[in-house]
Amino acid sequence: MAKYELGAIYKINGRSGELYYVRLLTNDCYGVFSSLEGELNEETFAQTHYRLYFSCNSFPIKRGIWEKVVSSPNCTDIARWQRPQYLANFANFNMKLFLDQCRVFHEDGNLYQCESKEEFIRLVKSGKILFCFNTYEIIPDFLMRYYKDFPNSYIVNKDFIHSGTLEYQKEQTNVLKELGFDIGNLL
Repeated sequence: MAKYELGAIYKINGRSGELYYVRLLTNDCYGVFSSLEGELNEETFAQTHYRLYFSCNSFPIKRGIWEKVVSSPNCTDIARWQRPQYLANFANFNMKLFLDQCRVFHEDGNLYQCESKEEFIRLVKSGKILFCFNTYEIIPDFLMRYYKDFPNSYIVNKDFIHSGTLEYQKEQTNVLKELGFDIGNLL
């Protein structure tokens, strides 16, 4: 069984040959790195920000499904590998509901009301959204669909915006306006 190593970097193989690199953070949260420029070493990753975050069980690491590419420089430094304090609870299939609720996942793992709607919108627009997956198998498909141009590719999902009743579609476009997106090309 592979070692579960806080701060280590793992490789996820995409469905079409893409490679995604993630760092294991606290609370079974993974930070998915933006596109890399340079060698696969700690220095390169230290200079690369996280594009998105997800939570998943440890099965793919412990079973060696996700290959460890860089060991943690210090797996006992919990403060260094702390996930962001707040990550938005937001889903693109009913944006109005999630915007009305304005809930965030706190680093302690619990769900709380965000301090303000403006702060919630800031988190969503900056991509600080926590995606919770109960199985690792769907993660490569999710990344293939949304990784490029995230968070816009996730928030402005035409499949959801143009589905459902006219009332639902209007609600979704109104939320996009409230989030500050130009919806002219979506209609």
